Amino acid sequence: MLGRLLIGIVKGLLVGGLIGFGLAKLGFAAPMAVIAYLAAAVTGVLIGLIAGKPIWAKDAKIEAGMKAFVGALLGAGLMYAARRWLTMPLPFVLGPLSAANTSLDEVATTTGTVGGMAITSLAAIAGLLGGFYEADNDPNEGSGTAENSGKRAPATNKRIAAEETDEESEEELDADVDPRRSKK
Repeated sequence: MLGRLLIGIVKGLLVGGLIGFGLAKLGFAAPMAVIAYLAAAVTGVLIGLIAGKPIWAKDAKIEAGMKAFVGALLGAGLMYAARRWLTMPLPFVLGPLSAANTSLDEVATTTGTVGGMAITSLAAIAGLLGGFYEADNDPNEGSGTAENSGKRAPATNKRIAAEETDEESEEELDADVDPRRSKK
């Protein structure tokens, strides 16, 4: 499970980082609120489609769709939390990928905060969602065996008797004895 968790976090960091990088290249390194929340919702949808059981897996369309919908809602909610509480400045400069977010009242001379920059906030949100979705996924779930999936084996027409106790077997032996022989 720990391995799946780490894989999900890495998937999320890659997806969120790429979307944040794209926003930074479009001129939204420190996006205003509307763009930040929309980007977080899109990031939640994408990570819901690829983390855990991906949409291209067999019988995963409904599950991936539900994860994508919930990921959009959670992404927007987590963006609120990131913009509100991840206010620590970055310890290093990312050059043109970092900027102060004036919509969060950051000073223009700073390098930006973790929650205010698109590349860091979206990577953190997608990493959290990806880790959750991947850790929740059980790879043995759809293997098709009766033991792993919890399904019953196909029924046959054979009757399987319950195991007899010693008392029941003695009673049967007594009942099977021919009455003529027992008189001797």
